[in-house]
Amino acid sequence: MDQPLPHYKLGEKLGQGSFGSVYRALNWTTGETVAVKQIGLANIPKSDLPDIMSEIDLLKNLNHPNIVQYRGYSANSTHLYIVLEYCENGSLHAIVKKFGRFPESLVALYVLQVLQGLVYLHDQGVIHRDIKGSNILANKEGGIKCE
Repeated sequence: MDQPLPHYKLGEKLGQGSFGSVYRALNWTTGETVAVKQIGLANIPKSDLPDIMSEIDLLKNLNHPNIVQYRGYSANSTHLYIVLEYCENGSLHAIVKKFGRFPESLVALYVLQVLQGLVYLHDQGVIHRDIKGSNILANKEGGIKCE
């Protein structure tokens, strides 16, 4: 079998999107926990692949505390795998469902961090186009990152 991620072991599924799934994974070399997006190539028209690869190249060069960090990618004949920083607390959407409304002071803190990430993206010539609670992630320290 084609082994696209030899240094990673996929664990629990964290979520499902229109093009594939996201898994928690462990780097067998460093011990780092990461998130791996597994995208089924059968679901993507061949004409879209150059755009996806351009997006991956763009991710490689983004470096900001409020943007999820890119760790690498790999592919085999059936899937593309994008390795990203793991945010332990999950999405704001999931956190709100679990804990209910946030106090205004916390909302202000989160909005500030999202805006800092978006300003950085815009400074890099990038437009996000899909800002929503499920694409805004939180780490265990309360830091907010745009995905």
